[in-house]
Amino acid sequence: MKKLVVLLVVLLLLGGGAAAAWWYFLRPPEDGAPVVEEVPPPVLTQIDLPLTSISIVRNNKSTQRIDFLITIVFDDPEKQKLVEERMPRLFDAVNTELHGILPRKMVEQGGFERTYLEERLTRAVAARFGAGTVYKIYIKDMQVYK
Repeated sequence: MKKLVVLLVVLLLLGGGAAAAWWYFLRPPEDGAPVVEEVPPPVLTQIDLPLTSISIVRNNKSTQRIDFLITIVFDDPEKQKLVEERMPRLFDAVNTELHGILPRKMVEQGGFERTYLEERLTRAVAARFGAGTVYKIYIKDMQVYK
């Protein structure tokens, strides 16, 4: 008799689990109920900027030169076309921001971080072209010459 009760309890638990799985996951949506569609991830495109060189000047002498290879990532092809049409403005915004950040960081604070530079460049380009125009700016390579 005890075996029959244990078997009945196990069957009830399995049946309840199967019913709950069907109810929450496998049941077809009702008519008029909102159907949630998954949004596909954005298609990311990118452009590479030409080599950008920044000179660090101290006491009227160039002490260091930093070369950057920068990639700009877009989540919409229309935004990429807009920026490509205004490429000199983009290059000017990146170059100006790098000249503004690096000497101060190198001379006063003694170093820099790649993620910090990427965030600042992304904000500078967003300020020039509008928020959301650029998805992300990556620094692919950074070489320091003394």
